[in-house]
Amino acid sequence: MMPKVSVILPSLNVAAYIRECIESVINQTLSDIEILCIDAGSTDGTCEVIKEYAEKDKRVRFILSEKRSYGYQINLGIDLARGEYIGIVETDDSVEPDMYETLYKAAVENNLDYAKAGFYTMVTPYEGERYLLENPLRDTGKIISSRYFLEKNISPDVYIWNGIYKLSFLREFHIRLNESPGAAFQDCGFRYLVDMNLRRGMFLDHLFYRYRRDNAAASTYNPLFAGFNLAECRYIREKMKEDGITDRSGRAFMARETVMMALSPYTTFREHSKPTKEILSALDEFREIITEDRDRGLLKQEEMLPAHFTEMRLFTEQPEAYEAYIEIKAKADYDIYDHFVQKMAAKKQLVVFCTGKAAKFALCLLRMNRLENIVAFCDNDREKWGGTFYGHEILPPEEAVRRYPGAHYLAAKKACPEEIVGQLEEIGVGEEQISVYGLPLNAFGCTNLFMRGL
Repeated sequence: MMPKVSVILPSLNVAAYIRECIESVINQTLSDIEILCIDAGSTDGTCEVIKEYAEKDKRVRFILSEKRSYGYQINLGIDLARGEYIGIVETDDSVEPDMYETLYKAAVENNLDYAKAGFYTMVTPYEGERYLLENPLRDTGKIISSRYFLEKNISPDVYIWNGIYKLSFLREFHIRLNESPGAAFQDCGFRYLVDMNLRRGMFLDHLFYRYRRDNAAASTYNPLFAGFNLAECRYIREKMKEDGITDRSGRAFMARETVMMALSPYTTFREHSKPTKEILSALDEFREIITEDRDRGLLKQEEMLPAHFTEMRLFTEQPEAYEAYIEIKAKADYDIYDHFVQKMAAKKQLVVFCTGKAAKFALCLLRMNRLENIVAFCDNDREKWGGTFYGHEILPPEEAVRRYPGAHYLAAKKACPEEIVGQLEEIGVGEEQISVYGLPLNAFGCTNLFMRGL
């Protein structure tokens, strides 16, 4: 009998994470699934763990990949899958228990080519300490098609593992991953092919997938990112030709996304490193592609975000000026977090006022950077008094001030933080003892390391 969902787990040397990953999949509330564990030749004990689960649960299959290629592993899973839909879980990540039941129900009820949801960015800076920072999707609950993406000036969803895809849809349109070596950025081509062929899709107002950000071996941190992205750019453009996607809207969509593929990861990289010859060479090839797209009328100002259009012109027309600009921009993006972390690190005692979303993002940022001077939280919500927030005691504001009179107070509330500042001043806290957490609630920024040497 056909399983409802085939879940593909590609792995390579993830012994530290594989148990948590598999446990999260086998314990899904949707039991009618098959689990295809496709390993690329692990040597750290990963295979032994997978085989252990395969012996205990007949839904788990251990499959050895002939190639060390993330794209090949996923494609092999698609070929072997028997489910109505497929899901993908990268094996240093994990998922919420009701992910596949909820997505499958929505997909079947609405006859969807795919159903996707938001995700958590996950970090574990200390043993026994875990932060899940929210990354929701917009435009939830609506039926969307390829037109939705082709009309956007920037793609609203850039991952493939936060949803399920109808297997017949993938096979009908021959949607595959690029089978280049390694495991970096090979999902780009798949995602663009899905977006350009989508007939019926939906974003759900849920958060299911837990995307790990503290695995140093993850492709996110690979210094060869520019070359990998360039390979994906070539792959998707060749596939578009093969599949007859030649209309202007599809080509313009890919032109805009090419700008993002070239410039967005490079900006992030420049926050902490200088470019190598290999990176600059890949960017030069990107520059040629983007210039051709621009000359063909595929990159129009009215179809792009103003900042992206400006950066694209600078990148293609004045490469040296672009390098100077991006160095300044990257440093500014880095410094906005670094300065805050350094300032908080200089405080002997730190009390965080509020226990909501902003406080969680602030706490995660500080703990990721090894700050250990947080002594308590306080909140105006009486029901929270006496409880804890990530292991820290929650006090009434007056009690916090009485107990920690010399502490520095961080007002971590996005709405009306000035009210908290005024309240603290009224109960005797000096102006110099108060800071406001004004950083963006950006899960990726708040899970980065900013204090060098820690």
